[in-house]
Amino acid sequence: MKIAKALLMLAASSSIAASADVVITMGGDVNFNRNRINVNSAGVLYSSSPTPWRNFTAGIRPLINGDINFANIETVVSSSNEISNEDKQFAFRSHPNAVRHLIDLGFNLFNLANNHTYDYGHEGMRHTMGEMQKIQQEYPHIVYDGIDYRSNLLKPKIITKNGITFAFATATIGDPRFKASQSQPGILFVRDDRDYKDLIKAFSQTKADFKMLSIHFGTEGKVELDGGQKSRFEYALTYGGVDLIIGHHPHVVRPIQKQGDKYIYYSLGNYMMVGSADITKKIDTRKDWGMFSRLYVERDPQTGKVKVDAIEVIPLTNTHSQARPMEASKATERIYGLNQLGQSEIGNASLILKADQVTGRGIYCDSKLNSIRAKTMCASQLNLRF
Repeated sequence: MKIAKALLMLAASSSIAASADVVITMGGDVNFNRNRINVNSAGVLYSSSPTPWRNFTAGIRPLINGDINFANIETVVSSSNEISNEDKQFAFRSHPNAVRHLIDLGFNLFNLANNHTYDYGHEGMRHTMGEMQKIQQEYPHIVYDGIDYRSNLLKPKIITKNGITFAFATATIGDPRFKASQSQPGILFVRDDRDYKDLIKAFSQTKADFKMLSIHFGTEGKVELDGGQKSRFEYALTYGGVDLIIGHHPHVVRPIQKQGDKYIYYSLGNYMMVGSADITKKIDTRKDWGMFSRLYVERDPQTGKVKVDAIEVIPLTNTHSQARPMEASKATERIYGLNQLGQSEIGNASLILKADQVTGRGIYCDSKLNSIRAKTMCASQLNLRF
């Protein structure tokens, strides 16, 4: 306890050291409306009167405390109820005020590229682009990527936080009709070798301390990796210098891979997916939760290299309606299950988390910590065990 107290006092008194680190928070799929339901500026229409956005986010509000807070926006963003949906099983559109609400909570990094980007066709994509441009004019600090002309999508976005530069770009699965070109805005496809290799080449030519790639990929409802997924994702690390892959789409959690100082989240699962199935009813406990993760990134004062010092994983429940952290004992079981899944799927490359018996969080702490916030978090977890 004396060590923990000393580190906490150091964190409180050392603003210089703290300025050299960045905390990233992230979760998976986000949508703020039900299937084919009209949008409303005040909230979600469950009845004649809208349910306010804050009703859905109250449980995760305390978690959104990073310098970079990421979400995958799995919906068309539009204020119009006049656009026509595609012939799909699910068609989601959310009012831009839902995105504004997320920004007010602290979200500032958004992926727009996924298989719901085009739920309302090219017109819906144009609506999303226009609304996000308006929102960025109101909130200049936010960054988003995913729908644009091809040449623009091949230029990773640059974010600077606390003296550390981050590069960010996106790729997805989906309908080839909505592929980005020089004449038509669209999305980059992870399964298209030309799109993917050109994007990874762009990453290799981008100067940044830490490179992040958001990928929407995988068979829905399947916790195991898809065939070829591991090698395709690792390609980005090897040839693009990507440091972090943020995976989503399967609506279930998949393992985390640690490759040197680089990390692959194969799937974060659901985050706040209004309109999705209630996964809390699933018997398989590998499939009944969503992953919220917090990464502590710092610049090593000796080498100058930017790396991840520590990772937290917080299991979420009720992701179909009012997402919140899972009760501790159940969350601990999910961390154990994730460790087992990782070992069976990717062996020694799997990131093994220690379980905090009190909070249910999964914790990884690097052997060499420099980040004050990472030291504080790790020092407070003296009773961790596998």
